[in-house]
Amino acid sequence: MRNWTWLVVASAVLTLSSSFAVEAPNKSKGIFSALKVGQPVTLKDHGTAYSISFMDDGTPLTHTVIEVGGDYFVVQDLAGVTDSVVPFYSLKGIVRVRTKLK
Repeated sequence: MRNWTWLVVASAVLTLSSSFAVEAPNKSKGIFSALKVGQPVTLKDHGTAYSISFMDDGTPLTHTVIEVGGDYFVVQDLAGVTDSVVPFYSLKGIVRVRTKLK
């Protein structure tokens, strides 16, 4: 009888501990993983799609990223007058310009 008691207690502890386990959050934003809030970028309208480019040294450009979602991003123009929401399906590409060569 004593063996069964320990078995029941051990299985209860394992069950409770697994229900409180916390999964590590996924930090990847998929296609927008290179974009960060506050980052200066250039947004170009190609008619049917947009392209966004940025420099790795933080040089001021025409827009600033103000929000990055799972399937969209929001940029604000340099004057702070216009906010543009760009969904992933209207994006042609993301270009990083390297200013320092290795």
